[in-house]
Amino acid sequence: MKSTHYFITVIMILFSCCAMAQGGSGQNGRLSLTEVVSASLFASDSSNTASIVIPIGGINALADGAESHEIEVTLQSTADYDVSVSSSSEYFTYNGPDANPTPMLVKDVLSIKITANSTGGSVSNGFSQYQPVDGTLNQLIIASGLSGTRTFSFRYKAQPGFNYPAGTYTTDIVYTITKK
Repeated sequence: MKSTHYFITVIMILFSCCAMAQGGSGQNGRLSLTEVVSASLFASDSSNTASIVIPIGGINALADGAESHEIEVTLQSTADYDVSVSSSSEYFTYNGPDANPTPMLVKDVLSIKITANSTGGSVSNGFSQYQPVDGTLNQLIIASGLSGTRTFSFRYKAQPGFNYPAGTYTTDIVYTITKK
């Protein structure tokens, strides 16, 4: 019986020593997050969102304009934000057979409309209807979007009229996300 008692005492001492060894020191865990914003584009017709093509042919399309497919933007952000749009230049770049084409102002031909908004912010400056995209202004389209994963969708409309020669007209559209 003494050996059993001795054995239990030794086991209790070992448990006591192990418990004190684990409780005697600690670590300070620290997580440092930076502000992050990520945006990705998705076209509902699975086309390439890097190059949006709006084919315009026929009298009605030239006069009334033609719309692009709908494009959805997914924003992932750790801060609240605003979203603005502009063209990279005031004029479209022309590629076609005409040697001296009439310069095409982006704001006279290309418009954008926000078609859906789940950012927690509001659609700004009338962009719930088609508004011109300007190469000289950075126009606010979403005000006070909330952090987290949020989406909004838009369409372009091109309405060139009859003053420009046939060819391909291009411009880069720039979206700017600004932290609030």
